[in-house]
Amino acid sequence: MSEPEALSLNYKRTDSIALPQSAAETRFAIRTSDWERLKRNVAKCDHTDWLDFSGWSFCCFGISGSAFLSIIPLNLSEKVPAWMLPLYLCVGLFASVIGLALWAINQRLVKDRTTRLAEVRLDMTDIERGFQ
Repeated sequence: MSEPEALSLNYKRTDSIALPQSAAETRFAIRTSDWERLKRNVAKCDHTDWLDFSGWSFCCFGISGSAFLSIIPLNLSEKVPAWMLPLYLCVGLFASVIGLALWAINQRLVKDRTTRLAEVRLDMTDIERGFQ
């Protein structure tokens, strides 16, 4: 019996593969459609409703404004209990402080969010340039 002829497979590779430059550098392959989906999702982050304290801060400002404006007629009225004016003053001050704190926190969150999104976009652009 003669040996069967060796089967050979002729395959010619037409695409290029980017190999890591060092042992420490590794890469993870991702489809172009997945990369485009990630870019769309990052773009949506600008328009997504995030944790927002602006409504609460405006509510506190409204309470403080009402309390401060109520002090004027209470001061002009007669037969008002002695504790009433200090109470309205304390409520107005407390609501103002809380409103300012919430407003400042909200401003900081917006700034941090936009900074992080800009950094992610820059990183994604750098990664794309490495494959062009």
